Amino acid sequence: MSEVPERSPGGLTRRVAAMVAAASATRQRAAVTVLVAVLIAALAFWYGSSVAVNTDLRALLPKTAPSVAALDTLEARKGSAERFIVAIEAPTAEDAERMVTGLAETIEAWPETEELTVVRDYTSLRNHSLYFLELDQLEELRDELDAERKQAVARSMSLGLGGDDGGDIDVNAVSVTGGWDDPGWDQELEWDDTGGDEGEAGEDPPKPGPSPEGVAGAADVEPFDLERFLDEQRQTLIDQSGLEAAEVDVIWPKENEQGEIEWEEEVGRSYSNDDGTVRTIQASLSKPATDVRFAQDVVGRVQARAAELVAEGVSAQTRAEVVAAYNVSGEVDTILRDARRATWISALSVLAVLLLGFRSFRAISLVGVPMAVAMGLTLAVAKLAFGELNALTVFLFAVLFGMGVDFSVHLFALRQRQGKEADWESVIAEHLRPLASTMATTSGSLAVLALAEFKAFREFGLISAVGVAICFVAALILVPAVDTLAGPLRARSLARAEAAAKAEPSAKLERRRRWLVRGRAVLLAACAVVAVIGAPQLRMEKDTRALKSQAQKQKASIAYGSTGGRCSKTLAFVADTPEDLDTVVDRMLDERHELLPGAIDTGQSREPWVRDVYSLRTLMPIEQAAKAKVIAEVGSRTNDFLAELPDLDEEAQRHTTHLEALERLAKSDPLRQDELPSWAVEPFREQDGRADRIAHACLNIAGYHIDELIAVRGRVDDIVEGTTAQPADSRLVFADLMVLVEDDAQRLPVIALLVILLFIAFDLRDLKSTVACFATLGLGLVLVIAVMGLWPLRLNFFNLVVMPAVVGLGIDASIHLWHARERSTLAATGKASLIAALTTVAGFSGLLAAEHAGLRSIGEVGVVAIIVCVGVAFLALYPLGRKPSAAAKTRAE
Repeated sequence: MSEVPERSPGGLTRRVAAMVAAASATRQRAAVTVLVAVLIAALAFWYGSSVAVNTDLRALLPKTAPSVAALDTLEARKGSAERFIVAIEAPTAEDAERMVTGLAETIEAWPETEELTVVRDYTSLRNHSLYFLELDQLEELRDELDAERKQAVARSMSLGLGGDDGGDIDVNAVSVTGGWDDPGWDQELEWDDTGGDEGEAGEDPPKPGPSPEGVAGAADVEPFDLERFLDEQRQTLIDQSGLEAAEVDVIWPKENEQGEIEWEEEVGRSYSNDDGTVRTIQASLSKPATDVRFAQDVVGRVQARAAELVAEGVSAQTRAEVVAAYNVSGEVDTILRDARRATWISALSVLAVLLLGFRSFRAISLVGVPMAVAMGLTLAVAKLAFGELNALTVFLFAVLFGMGVDFSVHLFALRQRQGKEADWESVIAEHLRPLASTMATTSGSLAVLALAEFKAFREFGLISAVGVAICFVAALILVPAVDTLAGPLRARSLARAEAAAKAEPSAKLERRRRWLVRGRAVLLAACAVVAVIGAPQLRMEKDTRALKSQAQKQKASIAYGSTGGRCSKTLAFVADTPEDLDTVVDRMLDERHELLPGAIDTGQSREPWVRDVYSLRTLMPIEQAAKAKVIAEVGSRTNDFLAELPDLDEEAQRHTTHLEALERLAKSDPLRQDELPSWAVEPFREQDGRADRIAHACLNIAGYHIDELIAVRGRVDDIVEGTTAQPADSRLVFADLMVLVEDDAQRLPVIALLVILLFIAFDLRDLKSTVACFATLGLGLVLVIAVMGLWPLRLNFFNLVVMPAVVGLGIDASIHLWHARERSTLAATGKASLIAALTTVAGFSGLLAAEHAGLRSIGEVGVVAIIVCVGVAFLALYPLGRKPSAAAKTRAE
């Protein structure tokens, strides 16, 4: 490695050094500098501390993302697009009922509650249940009632009429022709006795043959059974209508143990499992679940009231929790708790590294004051620029603390080398350039994220880029000022220690250098081999369950899906016109028999991806005008049958309650939309009262896997093509999110590397130096990817955000070591680079304690990346046994 002559500080560098030295020349000036900075930071912290935290995933995406635009449209029309659901699990049905009653009364009294359902009223649907049958089924019912009545009359007329043996006539051999109820008909009964005049005396009459098609009472036709017929219609209603089997059970005539139908004036069904120990309360609130503060508030209200009910006597084993969309408190609280804990752990870890590395309490004050000022200013910038933090930027300050402390570390290491008295002007003049270069490369790589389509990347990049620049300026101004306030340094000069350490025989140094060079070559070759083997094994995490907190994974959730109510989570469609909505509903109904194209392999056989589709149209019976005429005929025949029942046999009379139920049902006029129960219309009702532009689809998908959601997104986009309908589902946010993340992950690292290359070239202004530093960074990054692939540590949309930061931080040690390789300050710079790396690792290490797996992965990637990149930088660039240049010797003397 050839010696490179040291450049003298430029004019700008000398002026900056002079200004910094002037601001800290005396204790009075230093005190004023520190006081002004602290006051500004305090005001900034006061302003920024009220910044909101939005952990809704849609906050990570731009407003133009399809899933975000659709959800915004749905919420604009409906208010809240999601149901507020409280699940209750109790040891007994009685405890569950008491908890439901108490919570329902409380929730219904909330000013935000627009509608609440504990028991769904099915009375209007029950009263119009005949209209849910197909027209041909109603016609069959009418005709079969007619046939059953005639056969019952035939049985009654046949009693006592027999042949020579005194037996009764077999009514199954009776053929009723014509309309025997028609006026003027002579009610002739034709007995199927073929042994009339044409038969010969003494011959047995031939056995009756098959009856003509459609003739009731033929010998080969099974006798009509009204109970069985009604059961068949019930099953057909389940198969063909938009009603669930449990709903049909409620609205369809039902027999008791005696085979009779009991008619209740009102019928309903609670949201409950079979034994009543699991219940749900469902409501619509005026504020959406995306209002995180409101969602947390209502969760707290429910928990407080549930605790009161337990104190009032409900079993202590009874659980009540908000589930589905409004259940954000668990995730939000975990993220906020992790962010606070990570910040404290990171701060304490950084301070511990400083104390152990420098063995001086002065280091804590010289580093702590600039970092506190920088954190306050950065928080204010975040609020001013974006107004809120999201699920990714909320942890930024824990990471920024580790990144920004590097400047203060290098300044104090160089100051410590001077001994008792400080010469800050010379420190700044000699080292401003590498410090500014590392600031530029780190901020530049982070600023590249401003080009991201993924909003979270963009916000993280801009805030952290500004934060690193603020940390640089704060360190430049406040480290000398605090050092001046602290007074002379008691520790001995590191320069003398360095000189003593180098007082060794040159032959010994040369032998050691040769062994070190050989060992370095072997290690670099090994790193290259590992990189080639491991890098291709890196994968993206697609299972969103792996990104949740451990506490949420282990927590036993209430199985409220057994309480019914169709789907607890649906895919909504919102259209501009009813015609477009009907088109999409018809297309989705056709998908009930299709497998999802591109679905993942779950290891089990897959079913059609659409279970059912609901809209106001699918809830309303069709062809009601035509059905009304047939139902009137059914009612007429039922009335006649009931009038004749007292004179008929017991077999006919056992149909009494069935006929009475049919008589009641046949009196209903066609079902009107305003007669539908409120709970049934609510999912489709908009704020202006319309209910014909929203539909819901119940899906059978592996919604936890992003590839499956991307497949759903692709198929749904095909289905809505040519219409104004938009699919709205928070799960689709993951699909849009991953598409943007993968696109950004392919573009931004390359751009970040180009930016760093330009900054390095501008700083070093030498091809060999630029190539050496950049190649070191490249090897370090590929080795990081290899370690992640071999671990395995998968990429996800949480830890991807730190990759540009890793690129910028990975080059810092290389820049400092290259600048110091021919200087007498090499040992101090090497020490500072190691301590700076450790402080950055400490900054990331706070996230290793996070419960949220996604946040924890950020810490894991950061720690691995810094250790590997800085290790490679030292391995490749640290001079081995090289003596300082003549110029450096002269300055040292």
